[in-house]
Amino acid sequence: MSETEKNDSHALPRPAQQLEEKIGYHFRNPAYLREALTHSSYANESASKSKPCPCNERLEFLGDSVLSLITSEYLYTSMEALPEGELTKIRASLVCEEALYDYATDLHLSDYLYLGHGEAKRRGAHKSVIADAFEALLAAIYLDSGESKERVAQFLLPYLIHQGLQNTAATDCSADTWRNFGVCIGGAAWTGPRSHV
Repeated sequence: MSETEKNDSHALPRPAQQLEEKIGYHFRNPAYLREALTHSSYANESASKSKPCPCNERLEFLGDSVLSLITSEYLYTSMEALPEGELTKIRASLVCEEALYDYATDLHLSDYLYLGHGEAKRRGAHKSVIADAFEALLAAIYLDSGESKERVAQFLLPYLIHQGLQNTAATDCSADTWRNFGVCIGGAAWTGPRSHV
């Protein structure tokens, strides 16, 4: 290995196939996953006139809407007794940057990101970068699965329920309500997302 390769090795993420195993979804078009994991700093450093390098910002844009729709739909159908104001409050706690960062941290998502040199030195320091990548990952699954909202929900909902159980005090929503929510969408009592190593 050359000295240059040694110096650059810190920026190389783990193989994406490991992430596919963790999320339980294998991409038919790996380009979606690669784009979801590519930060703009890496794209800017790697792109050339003949070979552009897409970053995950457009997928993040779509993923934000996919996240909001899935979260809103399941709160609406599973918490029929709650008024709009309470549903809005709960949704905000589930889709905020801090929550997305927690979901991504459970997956060790930062280990799979393609980051520019400056960003790589601060890997893990910027929660927004990691949270944005989680939204981009949702969009990548959505597009690769043929725009299957159900397939994204299968991956996402365990995180939403776990976050809800952690935030029962902040959302004025009982733990029983969240467990019932889990039963409603999962068919069985759910104890939280599996821990990823």
